[in-house]
Amino acid sequence: MGKFFSAWLPPILWMGLIFFLSSFHKLQASQIGWQDFIIRKTAHFLEYAVLCFLYFRALRQTTSWSSKKSFFLALFLAFIYALSDEYHQTKVTGRTGKIFDVGVDFCGAIFGGIFFKKLIGKLPEKIKKLIL
Repeated sequence: MGKFFSAWLPPILWMGLIFFLSSFHKLQASQIGWQDFIIRKTAHFLEYAVLCFLYFRALRQTTSWSSKKSFFLALFLAFIYALSDEYHQTKVTGRTGKIFDVGVDFCGAIFGGIFFKKLIGKLPEKIKKLIL
């Protein structure tokens, strides 16, 4: 039970942070429109890159599934959460849910999954065991 909790607590907390940030009426990173757009989309991308890694890590720690199966399930979970987050934003005054943002989130999840999988593959075994 402790292993399950420690594996799944990070993605749950990260999902909570995403939900919390989505609850704000308007998060503006810059007064300049195009800069605000790029910063917000980059934040979407990176949020879901981290979320996918955290899902992958939790799945690897709590199942006996292959890396490939864990990766694809992590992507699926990130996609489902992106959909639910955009739906949540439709309920926040002044916010809208956008399919485009789901695409940005999903691209971030793909990038995060691949990036962290490749990065972890190059780490020494001791560090790998600590992370995964």
